[in-house]
Amino acid sequence: MLPLTREEYDMNVLMLSIDRGLLGKGQLGDVVERHIEYGKRVERLDIIVMSKKGYDINKISDNVTAYPTNSNGTIGFILDAIKIGKKFKGIDLIVCQDPIVGLAGYFIKKKTGAKLLINLHGDYVGNKLSKDRRYNSWWGSLISKFVLNRADAIRVMSQGMMDRLIKMGFDSNKIKVISTPVDIERFIRYPDVKQENKKQIESLASSKMQKGKKHILMVGRKDKVKDFDTLCRAINLVHDKYKNVGLWLVGNYHFGPEGVGTLPLKQEIKDSIVVSFNEKSKDLPAYYYSSYLTVLSSTSESFGKVLVEANACGKPVVATETTGAKEIVQDGYNGFLVPIGDAEALAEKIFELLNDPKKAKKMGEDGRKLVKEKFSNNTQKIITYWKEIVA
Repeated sequence: MLPLTREEYDMNVLMLSIDRGLLGKGQLGDVVERHIEYGKRVERLDIIVMSKKGYDINKISDNVTAYPTNSNGTIGFILDAIKIGKKFKGIDLIVCQDPIVGLAGYFIKKKTGAKLLINLHGDYVGNKLSKDRRYNSWWGSLISKFVLNRADAIRVMSQGMMDRLIKMGFDSNKIKVISTPVDIERFIRYPDVKQENKKQIESLASSKMQKGKKHILMVGRKDKVKDFDTLCRAINLVHDKYKNVGLWLVGNYHFGPEGVGTLPLKQEIKDSIVVSFNEKSKDLPAYYYSSYLTVLSSTSESFGKVLVEANACGKPVVATETTGAKEIVQDGYNGFLVPIGDAEALAEKIFELLNDPKKAKKMGEDGRKLVKEKFSNNTQKIITYWKEIVA
């Protein structure tokens, strides 16, 4: 990384987020670590987090602090965020996680005179396949257009998202593609950093129920957008031809009192399924390394960070051709892309890799090279973009 200049340190950033992991609860993935890295490159980073009542201020690092709104509903959050945001002095840049959050950012901008950046972390604006009810509603669409047209800058996760916004009439000059930062080296180096990491990988693959199986890994939250119905139908089809297959789900999965019994999977698969509530993700790389491939069956993804993480661990991926997945996966090179909602096509490509270990290994190796080259320096790219906006 290039040496930091004084100008970088002098920037004061106010962020508006919906990620309660920043408040120290329910973290999935590396959200806290990413914001610590942002903090290392600015003078101050304050984060207002949309939350229900019951949360406390969370001091993340010396110059990064998260403030809960402790609100009732979306309208309450917007009003509370404006109230909190107006108290901060000397703000250079307001960064908002999405356009609805950005409505609060817009009013804070009016009060403080700071520049406003709207991030589109989800692929919901103008996307008919999105299952986000807020943006499918008339009021969500109205707020999006109002806020995006008044923002100083818009950051999207993929070229496909940028192209769609331009077709919708938004100014191309204020849109930039920079995907979510991924600590590529953390995943590449995981087996070699500590002896216990190697033991963790070995223990996952050698347990009584899992030994000898080839595991398909799904990482993420349980959400309609992940399209579990298509995933389960595909796994059932794979199992018809390839009995020695297992399924791992890693994330904040809650299936109700009956657990995985509610999933439309064959009983043989349910009996050996592994569900990990791996909220702090310190062992997440071990699941990638112990698995055979990673699958992502979403109907909508702005990026698809798990695909980058899997490739960084040298594993091939099979994903539905969402806007985000197409930014990462070169079909037939580091993985496969299949039509959204097509369980048969998903099963076919999974089976192809299960049946051809050499191809799977080569795709994983090529994927590692690709993501290292393409996604390694995104944190610094984001900071540079922030500087350009406030200049």
